[in-house]
Amino acid sequence: MAEFKELFPDYVAYSNDSYLMNNVTTDLLREIAQKLPRVYQQLKFDKPHLNLDGTMRNACDIVSLYTNNDKTNNWGFEYIVRDFDSQVRDFEHIKFHKFMDAMRDLSKSDVVLKALNSIFEDHDFGYRLRDDSENPWICINPSIGMSVDFEEVILTTSEICQQTAEHIKQAREQLTRADEPRARKDAIRDCLSAVEALMGYLTGTDDIAEADKKMRVDTEKWGQGFIIKDGITLWNMFHNTYKDIRHGNNFDISKISYDEAIYFVDKLLAYVKYLSARSLGESNKEEKFIF
Repeated sequence: MAEFKELFPDYVAYSNDSYLMNNVTTDLLREIAQKLPRVYQQLKFDKPHLNLDGTMRNACDIVSLYTNNDKTNNWGFEYIVRDFDSQVRDFEHIKFHKFMDAMRDLSKSDVVLKALNSIFEDHDFGYRLRDDSENPWICINPSIGMSVDFEEVILTTSEICQQTAEHIKQAREQLTRADEPRARKDAIRDCLSAVEALMGYLTGTDDIAEADKKMRVDTEKWGQGFIIKDGITLWNMFHNTYKDIRHGNNFDISKISYDEAIYFVDKLLAYVKYLSARSLGESNKEEKFIF
């Protein structure tokens, strides 16, 4: 089972401005310590044969492996819960990756996994758990793993085509739920719509194919054709291969992994960034180098 620091070796360098990326808060730990025991109680209600005390002890002992505390010696649900609460709160002073590995081990039950993800969402936590032993964590911070900065592209396109900027904002929002297959597809769809809107606006056309033709003819303005054709190429690929992404239907559902979604969003944003720079004349400015 993959450890968190193997999946995100540079996590200590991430910014905590928008999401918690490399630390935990007192409020987050408090809710985990208080909510998980209630989750186990509900499990006992749904499955009367469940050994509630034993389940709670196992959870407490899992946490103790990462907090370097002794295993609980208590029996009786309320007493074990107190130990669990104390153990979880210790993560405030322990390395972040140990907290993440502990949460991974606690989430082997689907019910617990969903409960933890719900808590993470409420506390602007930058990661979500998933049922995948090789890649148990995904990052939902749109700025991580992207070569193109969302905020930079939104700012630039706002000066050119507001509709494009709005589509990109929607894509950014969708990626905060990247653990959901539909959200990943919607992020790609919004980026495709951003490309379509921008190409149409810059060429004064209503059809992306016509916009592509106009741009490829004007190489002085838009640059080399093999770059420009990326827009129509991606557009046609998603229309023909991933029909449910473009049109949002629930039939013939295609599969897009998290890594694929990030790749396509990044590629589409890079294209938008390129067109924006060309339209503002930034790519044609003379560069001066000091040697």
